[in-house]
Amino acid sequence: MLKRVFLAPDEFTAITIRAMLKGKNIESVINRFETTWLDGLPKIMKGSWGEVLVDEKDLEKAQEYIDEFLKEEGQDIDIK
Repeated sequence: MLKRVFLAPDEFTAITIRAMLKGKNIESVINRFETTWLDGLPKIMKGSWGEVLVDEKDLEKAQEYIDEFLKEEGQDIDIK
């Protein structure tokens, strides 16, 4: 079962997190809330652009990798 590991503020961040996880041998999926015809409404309503999902068995390790990655990048983003 897929679980949310990260709420992405934008597409670039979601893709970056997915690529970082892939480098750590963790497969992930991006679920985009945004759609072109709603023009930003989902981001306003949900507070983020989309989410990164991982298999439940990888959730804890993925959260650790994301926390470490964001600290190295100097970002303070709530991942859940």
